[in-house]
Amino acid sequence: MLVAVIMVFVVFSLTGIAVLDVSYLSSSNSMETINNIKLQYAVESVVNKSLWRINIDADSLVNYSHDGISTAWDSTTQILSVNVDKFEMESEILLDLSSDTHFDRALASDETINTNGYETDYEEENRSRVFTFMPEVDLEYFTDNAVAVHTNSFKKWDRWDEEDFGGEGIHIFTGWFITLKNCEFENSTLVFTGRYVYFEHQNIINAPVPVDSADAMPALVFTNPGSYFEVEAEGKDYERQDKINGAIYTAGTIILKKGELSGPIVGKTIAMEHGEYDDNYIKFKDHDHKHHYRWTKGFKHKKHYDWPKQIGRWKTKKWRKKHS
Repeated sequence: MLVAVIMVFVVFSLTGIAVLDVSYLSSSNSMETINNIKLQYAVESVVNKSLWRINIDADSLVNYSHDGISTAWDSTTQILSVNVDKFEMESEILLDLSSDTHFDRALASDETINTNGYETDYEEENRSRVFTFMPEVDLEYFTDNAVAVHTNSFKKWDRWDEEDFGGEGIHIFTGWFITLKNCEFENSTLVFTGRYVYFEHQNIINAPVPVDSADAMPALVFTNPGSYFEVEAEGKDYERQDKINGAIYTAGTIILKKGELSGPIVGKTIAMEHGEYDDNYIKFKDHDHKHHYRWTKGFKHKKHYDWPKQIGRWKTKKWRKKHS
């Protein structure tokens, strides 16, 4: 009988210890969960504060270390490091804030992009974006490196007239009321500073293909804020459509109706419209011309601008509970 009573007490004791152990583990797990949530909030708060400091042009204030929190910003690699050592937890994350530019997008503007419901068949990674500013044209760069400067106004350039443009390279047109008809430019950039520029029949412009990681060259540049340029096929002969490979930049308006374009297209106002026939459309060839989607010469250096920072990639290097 005594043995039985003793065994009952042992069972109760073991059960009590087990209950206490479960209770402790449950409490410990709950506290760990709470600390994990606290850590997440702390990390998000630090990231938001750092992004705010970077975007208000106070990058030097991002480097910070206090109360278990430290941040470091590398403006060269565009990597933000965040370390949080609090709540018996520690974490370390790396954020890639390298920003894309206007020339990484098929359509880019700081004001208006209106597709009017027309289908855009460019790659998803090149989808359109509205920025808060436009790139600045460095006209001096184009002038210093031009192979020819054409000053004619009220001039129609026709390839069949066999008029010599002056070879491959940068061509600057300073006149107004200029028409290009059946012209073909290889490894060239056309810069128009006047207004009223028209393309007739089929014009083919191929910007130079950049070598390795070098900056690209644009195909067309319209520097006049009052410029209005249309890309459109003529009549039912759809072979008569412009084919432009390389970036198109306009400080004014560009209307896209029908043609083959590689992009990127950067403009103050960009609109897609139908031409004379309802089945007109722009065919984007960005997939075949990915080399044009990079920073482009003639718009100052990329570092000249204070790009808005955004999170591109987030890598967690460390997220763990500290051992006592």
